[in-house]
Amino acid sequence: METLLTRLRHLLRRGPARERIVIREVNAAHRHRLPPGFVVGVYRSGTTLLRFILDSHPHIAVPPESNFLSGLAELWHNEWYRKGLAGVGVDEDGLRARLRDFAGGMFDDYALAKGKQRWFDKTPSYVDILDTLDALFGADCRYVMLYRHGLDVATSMTRMQQGDVNRGPGKRYAQLYPDSVRLCNVAYWAEHCGKMLAFEASHPGQCFRLVYEQFASEPSRYLPPLFEFLREPWDPAVLRFSEQAHDFGLQDDKILETPMFRPNTHTWQEWPPSELQRAEAVIAPVMLKLGYAPWTDI
Repeated sequence: METLLTRLRHLLRRGPARERIVIREVNAAHRHRLPPGFVVGVYRSGTTLLRFILDSHPHIAVPPESNFLSGLAELWHNEWYRKGLAGVGVDEDGLRARLRDFAGGMFDDYALAKGKQRWFDKTPSYVDILDTLDALFGADCRYVMLYRHGLDVATSMTRMQQGDVNRGPGKRYAQLYPDSVRLCNVAYWAEHCGKMLAFEASHPGQCFRLVYEQFASEPSRYLPPLFEFLREPWDPAVLRFSEQAHDFGLQDDKILETPMFRPNTHTWQEWPPSELQRAEAVIAPVMLKLGYAPWTDI
C-alpha cells in the first residue's frame, strides 16, 4: 500500500509523461538502415534510468525491452538449424544478413516512426548474447556499458524477488549458495560484469563505460561525454527525462519511483558482516577492475 501511495504522489507531482506503444506505419520508400546501439548492463544497474535519458534525446529512440534477440541468438548458434538452412541455400553470411535485416528493420522502423535518427535497445539479458549482437550489427554498433556496485545490485535484485531466488536470474547459483539469495545475485553480477569487461576489452572503439553512481550523482558532468562519444549534440532535455513522453514496457513503471536523479547507494550496509565477507570472495576481483574501493573502507 505504501509503495502504491508513493507512486500516486509522484504522478500528482507531474511524473513522467506517458503514452501507449503506438508504432505508426513507415512508408517503404522512407525505410533505411539507422545506426544501431545497445545499453548493456546487469539487471538493477540503472539501465531503465539510462534508457529514459537516451530516449529523451531528439535523435535517439529507445523502445521498451525487446527480448526477441535472444531467440535470434539461439538460431544463430544452433548447428542443427544451420544445417537445415544450408539445405535451402542459406550459408552463414546469408543468415547473418537476413537476421540483421529482420532485427535491425524492427528497430529502424521504431526510430523512424518516432522521428528519430538512430536507436538503442536496453534489454539486460542481452549480456549473454553480446557475441551475437556483434556478429549481426558489426563495427558500426555502439555499446554503452553500464556498471553499478555489485552489492547494491544484489540487494535490489533480492528485494525485487522478495527473497525467492527462483524469481530471478540468480537462481542458477542456488546450488552454490543455498542459504543466501543475495550471494546468488552477487555471483550473477560478477559473472555478467566479467562478460561485459571482456567485450569492452575486445571492442574498445565501440564501447563507452558509464558508472551508475557517477552519472546518477552528477549527470551534467558524466553524461555529456557519452553523447560526444556517440557524436550527438548535447541536449539538456535529457536531464529532464521525466518531462518527456516515453513508451512504457515491462517494469518501466519503476521510473515513477525516482522521476529525477536520485542515486540509490550503500544499500548493502544492512547485510550481516559474515555475508559481506563471503560476498567479497566472489566479487572483489571484478570490483577492483571497475575501480570500486573495498566496501569496508567506504
